[in-house]
Amino acid sequence: MQVKKDDIQNKILAVSERLFIKNGYENTSLKMIADKSYISKSNIYRYYKSKEEIYETLVGPARTEIMKLMSYFFTDDFVGKYTPDKCEEISPVLARLFSGHRSGMLIMLRNGSGSDRRMIEQEIIGKFIEACPIDDEGAKEMISKILIFGLTDILLKFSDEESITKELNMLIYYHYLGLNGLKEKLGV
Repeated sequence: MQVKKDDIQNKILAVSERLFIKNGYENTSLKMIADKSYISKSNIYRYYKSKEEIYETLVGPARTEIMKLMSYFFTDDFVGKYTPDKCEEISPVLARLFSGHRSGMLIMLRNGSGSDRRMIEQEIIGKFIEACPIDDEGAKEMISKILIFGLTDILLKFSDEESITKELNMLIYYHYLGLNGLKEKLGV
């Protein structure tokens, strides 16, 4: 029985996706992808020029959407105006992105030293530092990294839009309004 080209290509992508999420991009080799795909490493080159091309195929659409959202959220309508109604507006938009591009987002966020992870960190940290009313740059950077950790954790644990929205809502309330804002949201 002959295996179709599309089937092999899809298998390579599926295996790469799992390995990139589990091990990170840096710790995943083409040999690992080939072994888990039950094909030879040289056969991968029939479908993809490099590991980078596989990565780009998996991550490119998510990156494009992230860039659109960053330009939406980091406008004068949002920066420095984090109130409960703004927090309510952020969660569903992010949840659609996260559920629609879950694996691409996870691959980027789990890629410890990758340029996409750095881009996300730099955008979030940079914009948060601009908007945050406290003076301590180190504290603002730490708070931003905690947000990135929280986003990654949500993506690892949840895949449906409804659950992601609920979890994001709590994280965003906490991030922008603190414990008191979260307590008010939860009615505690």
